[in-house]
Amino acid sequence: MLKQHLKTKVLFFIIFTILSIYLPIEVSAQEFPPDISFVDAYLEQNFRNTHMPGMSIVIVNADTVLYSKSFGDCISVETPFIIGSISKSFTAAAIMQLAEQGKVDLDASVSRYLQIDLDNKVTIRHLLNHTSGFHRYQIRKDLTVHKSYGEYSYSNLNYTLLGEVIEAVTGLSYGDYMRSNVFTPLSMTNSYTSLHEAQGIAAGHWNLFGFPIKKEFPYPVSGDLNSRVSVPTGYIISSASCLGSYLQAFLREGEGILSSQSVNTLLYDSIPIPGANEYYAMGWQETTDYEERLLYHSGLVENYFSIMALLPDSGLGIVTLYNMNDFFVASNLSTTLTIDVLNILMGVEPSGVGNSDYLIYHFLINLVFCLALLPAIIPLLRLRRWKSTLAVRRPLRLFIESITLHFLYPLLLLSIPPLLRTPYSAAWEYAADVIIVTVTGAVLALICGAVKLAIWVRNRVK
Repeated sequence: MLKQHLKTKVLFFIIFTILSIYLPIEVSAQEFPPDISFVDAYLEQNFRNTHMPGMSIVIVNADTVLYSKSFGDCISVETPFIIGSISKSFTAAAIMQLAEQGKVDLDASVSRYLQIDLDNKVTIRHLLNHTSGFHRYQIRKDLTVHKSYGEYSYSNLNYTLLGEVIEAVTGLSYGDYMRSNVFTPLSMTNSYTSLHEAQGIAAGHWNLFGFPIKKEFPYPVSGDLNSRVSVPTGYIISSASCLGSYLQAFLREGEGILSSQSVNTLLYDSIPIPGANEYYAMGWQETTDYEERLLYHSGLVENYFSIMALLPDSGLGIVTLYNMNDFFVASNLSTTLTIDVLNILMGVEPSGVGNSDYLIYHFLINLVFCLALLPAIIPLLRLRRWKSTLAVRRPLRLFIESITLHFLYPLLLLSIPPLLRTPYSAAWEYAADVIIVTVTGAVLALICGAVKLAIWVRNRVK
């Protein structure tokens, strides 16, 4: 589990099938309470196996920081990262603050607060729970409410609108509100809502065919109606140390920012997630798949990955921040790493991240990529032979071969993202190697088909 950022509608099914063999497993329990030194020993041994450039981790209880450490190229736990969809928890907390003040009614129509063309049946609560009927990749200017209304359907658009509600109700920018009402009260001095303001941010990385590449991406611009993302949905910048303070506020029943009743609502006023033993509340998910109840949210943007979690029964919180998005491998191995630390905290022996897992899984994925390209490459290599046998080829066979290899095959490749309701732009940002293979295969097949057609026409003219 813990892959909510990563779930892009079973994107490229065959690759997920290959990777499914390394889902975390439970093994024998060990004595509880946990030994934090065991956490450190585990991370020292296993972090390098994820092949993440850097990581920052903090573990807290209500009163103190139990463990904090940075790995790889991350300088310290004060180093800021873009935290992805963990930002939604902050946006939900801000809405709850306004609800406490009577400025926002969770069951009021969103249209009460925003001058937008939106069905009146969509309420603030629907946005918080992802039950508004918006789809995952809807852009801001598309406010169509779909048949999924009333059921869980994850969409960044929900939290983009919540960010706008905060601004409309308070008269402040989202960044100014968060700074005054969340960051400052919790002494989150290394937290930002602007890339320009962020100091010493960890360098983010892309991953192409198993090779990390340091790369920056455009930061969301407020008011962009053609965007699928915004700062309130996934682009708050913060450090592990700051997020530890945020988790402590929840472990202290909201001390400093919220009432205990509001915290309870944020964490537990939830709806079921179809097909999973999980529930989505308000910027938090709950799962009972582990030794004890687990509340969490993960975050994934183009070049960062993160997980924040609470173990309410044990009174513990943990955040792990990583500075690379490797959609199919390293992000999953890092999920395993974080789950292993959680298991240690719950008194369960960790499964570990294998020394060669990263290389094996990328090899298998790259093998799939190569196989996908073969139908485009082999005809190009055999063009001369094809030309020499053109005179004796039956027209029907020639027609079927040409249609299959040079029309249906590229059409199939290019149709994969649309069929999975994934925009090409999103697939490029999160799994660029797949798009490179898809487009390259289609282009090569079409070029080969064009060359064959030219040869055939020339021969017919003769």
